[in-house]
Amino acid sequence: MGAAEMTMEKHHGSCHCGAVAFEVVSDFSSPYRCNCSFCIRRGATMQRVPASNFLLLRGEDAVGLYGGRDFAKHYFCKTCGIPCFTRIYRGQESEVAVNVGCVDDVDWQALVPDLFDGAHLL
Repeated sequence: MGAAEMTMEKHHGSCHCGAVAFEVVSDFSSPYRCNCSFCIRRGATMQRVPASNFLLLRGEDAVGLYGGRDFAKHYFCKTCGIPCFTRIYRGQESEVAVNVGCVDDVDWQALVPDLFDGAHLL
């Protein structure tokens, strides 16, 4: 699906080898690329959703964790190395940022990501 065709619906996603799989409810209307040192190296376009819109279906034992900053926990597949999602904690609210490239049926090339200035967060 291209960016103009997206609606708020459930999508399936996974890492490259399939060990990690998830569902995400999103319309992918606000993709972004972050300029922090980790995300520059990761090179992924991400989409934030409320934590309640994300469900890890498979791979709880297959995900590795890179801590980064206190408020962001980056998860990747320990088998194929693909960064799949990031859990973001800010006060009472929590979000999940999914790697759009891991989501089936989303044309990530049709999305126009915003720049998130993560390099200057405290």
